[in-house]
Amino acid sequence: MKLPAIGQPGGAVILLVLSLSPVAALGQEPSREASNATLDRMIAAGKSQPELAKYLFNTHGCKNCHTVGRDGKLGFTAKGTERAQGFEGCTNMLTAMTVLVQVPEDKRSPQQRQKAERFEEFGCTACHKITPGKLDLTEIGMKLAHLHLGCVDVQKVLATSPLKSSAY
Repeated sequence: MKLPAIGQPGGAVILLVLSLSPVAALGQEPSREASNATLDRMIAAGKSQPELAKYLFNTHGCKNCHTVGRDGKLGFTAKGTERAQGFEGCTNMLTAMTVLVQVPEDKRSPQQRQKAERFEEFGCTACHKITPGKLDLTEIGMKLAHLHLGCVDVQKVLATSPLKSSAY
């Protein structure tokens, strides 16, 4: 895709979009480094909790499976409905993973391996990291916890925010 030069009409807008969220503009999830840098810029710019929550929802795979409902609950896209079959929920998954990380990978049952795969597939590893013997937070996860924007908090903020229907 050829982008217009900065001096051409639309060039400055494209540059601004790419500089604010380079991979989001291309429809991909950001790398951890890019996401962390974007969050830092947003925090430094004084972005609100709803704006940060909307960024997370739109760029970390949430919207692939979830919709934001008017009643304050996350709904499911068609893909989300399919993937949710047999899913125990985020809180239960995190609780199970705190136990599972204590089991060496080569000793895990097929069900435990599937749970670990889904943990990664569902995007949990953007904020949570599996370290030998324990579940910990990534740099992004620590930052979001400090901002009171854990998984459940993002849902709550989106549900009560006037930004629900707007794109980041």
